[in-house]
Amino acid sequence: MTKSGIKEYFERVAPVWEYWQQRNRLYHGSIANLIGGMIPPGSQVLELGSGVGDILASLKPSSGIGLNVGQGMTDRARQKHPQLQFYTIDVDSVTVPDRFAPQYVVMTNMLDYVYDVWDVMESLKPAVREDTLLVLTTNNPLWAPALRLASKLRLRFPESRRNFVTNKDICSVLKLQGFAIVEEGLLLPVPKRIPLIGALLNAIVPEVPVLRFTSSLQYIAARPCVARPPRSCSVIIPCHNEVGNIAECLHRMPSMGLWTEIIVVDDGSADGTRELVKQVMENDSRVRLIVLEKNQGKANAVRAGFEAARGDVLMILDADMAVAPEELTKFLTPLQNGTADFVNGTRLIYPMYGKAMKVANFLGNKGFCFLASKVIRQRVSDTLCGTKAFFKRDYVRMPLGGKDRWGDFDLLFGAARLKLRILEIPVHYTERRAGKSKMRVMIDGWHFLWACMSGWQMLRFPERSPWGQGQAAIADCHEFLRRDDVGVTR
Repeated sequence: MTKSGIKEYFERVAPVWEYWQQRNRLYHGSIANLIGGMIPPGSQVLELGSGVGDILASLKPSSGIGLNVGQGMTDRARQKHPQLQFYTIDVDSVTVPDRFAPQYVVMTNMLDYVYDVWDVMESLKPAVREDTLLVLTTNNPLWAPALRLASKLRLRFPESRRNFVTNKDICSVLKLQGFAIVEEGLLLPVPKRIPLIGALLNAIVPEVPVLRFTSSLQYIAARPCVARPPRSCSVIIPCHNEVGNIAECLHRMPSMGLWTEIIVVDDGSADGTRELVKQVMENDSRVRLIVLEKNQGKANAVRAGFEAARGDVLMILDADMAVAPEELTKFLTPLQNGTADFVNGTRLIYPMYGKAMKVANFLGNKGFCFLASKVIRQRVSDTLCGTKAFFKRDYVRMPLGGKDRWGDFDLLFGAARLKLRILEIPVHYTERRAGKSKMRVMIDGWHFLWACMSGWQMLRFPERSPWGQGQAAIADCHEFLRRDDVGVTR
């Protein structure tokens, strides 16, 4: 189809667009749930091929712009959603109003109708910033005969000549355009509502090898690989009775990025840890102290440190010196050069020394790594490594479930919900210098399993896990730091 033919097609179907959306509510609702599960409310969103604007409006953006190639669609979208902006553009030409830099770019089945996929992506580049997430859906080419037949039987939109392009082909174009693929997959093998059996098949089939290719929809989430300006760093060190380790940990902490602050969160220690930290603070202006009078667990201690942090990049380091502070410098590099958004340490590459990790801990960790990797659809080889780094701007948008008292799974699943690129960096892991581990294998194992189940539900059924849960957790953290039993030394 020519460019003029594409424009004429959308002008022709504009009057019946909403009618067919209502006729196929499951199909269009599934697309809305998929996209809504990746984009928190209050974001800046650009949608290409926005139709009458229903998906864009459902995202509740702080500012949203929808682009169409048919003026009829644009007029109806402006009428339905006056709080948003809608414009008509030329086919394959993405033009965005000045000073609008979207956090998210959404393309709902648009590539099925463009004249040239490469030209569309090329024209999109000026609107993309270094932290933009691109989310796009297309129809599975294997469904082409069925879609044509459904159109002839008046079960869906009137058919036109369209592109049927595979996810692999789209990924190739994106990679050549400088994007990294975060996640790609298929969904909705049964696009019409069939009681009981339809919902069951839609939940199971997309997860089954080979059978998954019978799904009707394809989706891709991608981010640009763009170098970032220098960032400041906040290193959070949660500790409980670490008087034998904390001083050396602080003395050996390197300065990184524009500037570095070190926030020690004393989680109800009774061995003189906080007094030792105060001594170090007299000679090191980078160090700050948060005192929790009662032991709250590592996850709460880390969140308290995050809330007090002023840096752009948040880093976590355990106080036990099992991972050397000097290793943190390599965690900043992939965040700065734009190759990762969330950096997780892995202790399972280099040889371990002494009794660094018991056999039961090692086997349990490997089992949970397998589960977590399946859930987040990105490879993770060490879920319980306490050394992590990511941007604070991403942390404040994460949906934190609070199911994991250590916090590692919450952060990984939160990063996966935001479609952050998770990269692992090997670290050298040694036996702790002093004290004993707080990990309880049997008890914590059940907590980790529950955390994996909760993460699976959040990522596979995002409509059941609203984004507001994450904001509620942040609000709880605000309130937590104001309590009388929490002391903050600036």
